[in-house]
Amino acid sequence: MLDFSAEHRMQRILLLLVVVMLCMACFLDSFLPIPALDNEPTTEWEGPWTIYEGETAIAKDVKLPYSIEGPLLGKTFTAAYRLPASFPNHNTAIAVNTSMSSLIVSVDGTSIYRFEGPKQGWARPVFGGSTPHFIRLDDAYQGKTLSLTFEYTSNNAFAGYIHEVRAGSKASLILTEFKEWPSLFFGFSLLLLGTLIALFSFAIQTKEEQKSFFYLAMILLALGGWVFSQTPSKFLLWRNPVLPLNFSFAALYTLPTFLTNYVIHSYPVHRRIKHFKRISMLFLLMYIIGGLLQMTGIAQYTDLLLYSGLALALFLIALFTNLGCEYIKGNSRLSSFLLAFSCLLASILAEVVLLAMNIQLDSAVLLHFGMALSAVILFWHSITLVRQKTQQLSKEQLLQQIAYTDALTGVGNRASYDMEVERICNAGKLEVLGILMMDVNNLKQINDAQGHKAGDNVLRDFGQRLSRLLPASASLYRYGGDEFIALIPKVDEDQIAKLADTVLDFFSSSGKVDYDVAVGYAVYIPKKKEKFAQVVSRADAAMYRCKSAMKAKKV
Repeated sequence: MLDFSAEHRMQRILLLLVVVMLCMACFLDSFLPIPALDNEPTTEWEGPWTIYEGETAIAKDVKLPYSIEGPLLGKTFTAAYRLPASFPNHNTAIAVNTSMSSLIVSVDGTSIYRFEGPKQGWARPVFGGSTPHFIRLDDAYQGKTLSLTFEYTSNNAFAGYIHEVRAGSKASLILTEFKEWPSLFFGFSLLLLGTLIALFSFAIQTKEEQKSFFYLAMILLALGGWVFSQTPSKFLLWRNPVLPLNFSFAALYTLPTFLTNYVIHSYPVHRRIKHFKRISMLFLLMYIIGGLLQMTGIAQYTDLLLYSGLALALFLIALFTNLGCEYIKGNSRLSSFLLAFSCLLASILAEVVLLAMNIQLDSAVLLHFGMALSAVILFWHSITLVRQKTQQLSKEQLLQQIAYTDALTGVGNRASYDMEVERICNAGKLEVLGILMMDVNNLKQINDAQGHKAGDNVLRDFGQRLSRLLPASASLYRYGGDEFIALIPKVDEDQIAKLADTVLDFFSSSGKVDYDVAVGYAVYIPKKKEKFAQVVSRADAAMYRCKSAMKAKKV
């Protein structure tokens, strides 16, 4: 082995100097001043606002945010506000959030911004959850009346909430609105990791471990879709507010199926888990029914979100309770799943509670972190599962190699040969095989004259040289004692004859060895309906004729 110790020391010194230089460069470059992106202040225009239903004022001198009670489907509400005599800066914009509604922004009755439903698609326009809008206000609008008109298409918990209006530069407003970038990071990380694991799962050879990794990938994709769709930061990359929401719905309805299948293929569990698998299919059916209801305009996915979330929470609690009971009864291997499940369950329950209480959480990253943490725990378990299986397979392969390899020569032993013959005879599609039967001449005399160690060296040398002489496609076995047999696929009579002559000439006249061998051959042709054992007997007989001829020649 080459000694690179000096080079390694030099490499470490140079890398250390690179780190020192990097730190020095970062320190010196830190003195360069540059204005921050959000260098202009933002102001909340809390009020006073006047709220109208249609043309009728229902609330005056109110401050935003403001919640509208009662059924909202198909109704139009307007929030009016007298703009200040001076704006915060010369490039003032306002940030307005909508939820389950269209938006028309006007100044003194003149429309300056419209967000309306599509003319085609669902029977009832779907606007999605909290959606930020950024509207530029000209300086000429100072002192005029700003009107925000909302038309709601749903009665769910997202609707009827008029958010506060913020004013400032567009850059400052965007940075304020998209402050939950960690959730965006968690969402995309889970989606990326889920995609990579799904692709990796197809490379795993063992069936159960492949399914374990595949369903783990589906869980990560579901969680990633949920997290991605819930954070306002998604609008940095995807302005359509409804398309990301589909990830959230799909995650909600498919998560029970993915979780149940992951448990089945990753943990030793009681057969009761089959009941949860059947129940999980009801969630898939609910998703399909929800799509049909939305298509006909009877209801929207968002109308069913609270009930579906509660159903999911009950399912998760039941699954958690069932697995917890198994853990208490002694199934300690469920500990990692129960830990991950606790994080996931806490996250889902928090989402449902906040949704039911109509609480807008500024730091949804805490919930998303819980989901990401549960995903990491499950990923670690699957990695451990594959590592254990790999170690087990390595031991099994080693034992199998020992069981089917001749300890002296390193070629296949008789048991290995018998197994190959059985495979050949039972194969549906048979192929032509050339058979070489070989025998070391006078091995008994070598043992008697030079000792058994010398005879063992001859057999070992013979096996090694044969392995190099024969084609790469050949299979070589120690047939018994000093006899060896080779099976060569896809050869004809002339080719196997030439190969037999090559082996015979090498050991008889090459001068590289001090022993010779007898060689016989035959060709197994399945179409002739001849039994494989009969062909081997012909090769064996040919070898003995060769041996007799060699003895006669010496005499």
